[in-house]
Amino acid sequence: MQQATFRITYDGPALATSEMEVRELAPALHAMGDLLEHANRVLNGEAAKVAVNVKGSFKTGCFGIDLASYQSITSHLVDFFSGREVQAVGLLLAYLGISAKDGLSGAHKGLIQVLKWIRGRPISTVQTTESKAILTVDRETLEIELAVLALLRDLKTREALEGVITKPLSKEGIDTFASGTDSEVHEQISKAEARWFSVPAAVDEDLGESTFTATVQIVRIEFNQDNKWRFTDGNLSFYASIVDDSFLQKIAHNEISFASGDVLKVHVRQRQIISGGQIKSEYFIEQVLEHRPAYQQIRLPFVEPADQGKHDQRSDGGRESKPERGVKATKRGRAAGRKS
Repeated sequence: MQQATFRITYDGPALATSEMEVRELAPALHAMGDLLEHANRVLNGEAAKVAVNVKGSFKTGCFGIDLASYQSITSHLVDFFSGREVQAVGLLLAYLGISAKDGLSGAHKGLIQVLKWIRGRPISTVQTTESKAILTVDRETLEIELAVLALLRDLKTREALEGVITKPLSKEGIDTFASGTDSEVHEQISKAEARWFSVPAAVDEDLGESTFTATVQIVRIEFNQDNKWRFTDGNLSFYASIVDDSFLQKIAHNEISFASGDVLKVHVRQRQIISGGQIKSEYFIEQVLEHRPAYQQIRLPFVEPADQGKHDQRSDGGRESKPERGVKATKRGRAAGRKS
């Protein structure tokens, strides 16, 4: 079990009495726990677990919280075979930029320091080597460690850091965040700088498209700007945009009508993207090939037109010959009656 102690401090007019509203403190502490947990996941995977405890000492004139982070190694075997070294909890704090760590170069910058250097500007390029990464922003370059690059790219880590810094400093009367130990301040962030730690807007990643033919049932019909109807194929229920112009024109001119439960045979285009770390699908009905009403009909053994004539001819011939025999028999019977 490894342990590292550090302090985070919030300061400003609202905290002059060393009091912080619990509705503001609780989310910040929760985010700090998430920050260490996600950083540990990024750098150590399942090989180690971390926990953060509040030690409960406070600094007068502001609101400082002493925290202790504990790390337990859960899988020596995995790391033995993978050759991957477990990053100690103190090193995690250094990679995050919360505190300094012996053994790292003097030029070391953790995640917090890198984000302060970026200042919310877009990153132009990232070049990596076996041990380092070089960021380019507005023709300026910064060399960072690959571990810090991994934290910079991880959405969950960035969201947690936003909860530790940006959200508390957005509150009225809280102007400063600081981190370090009980004897020194390692990093300090002002209210004006807090926006640099916001998570950038997610950029969707296009995974490509596929097309297929399917038989689907209408669940809900929507006549709106998007023409998105809800369908089911018996297993999956989904919305799809109708982009078959010919089909839409027939509906507009009342040439065809539809109801919930109708069955369609359609040509579908599926587009997949990764958004917010999750795979999402969009569906488009490119062409409606066949329409079957929802109401049920009893199936009868109808005869095809080509066979119908033959069938009628045989039936008519049979029906015509019998009455002829009947008529002749009746005439003979009447004639015999008259003779008698």
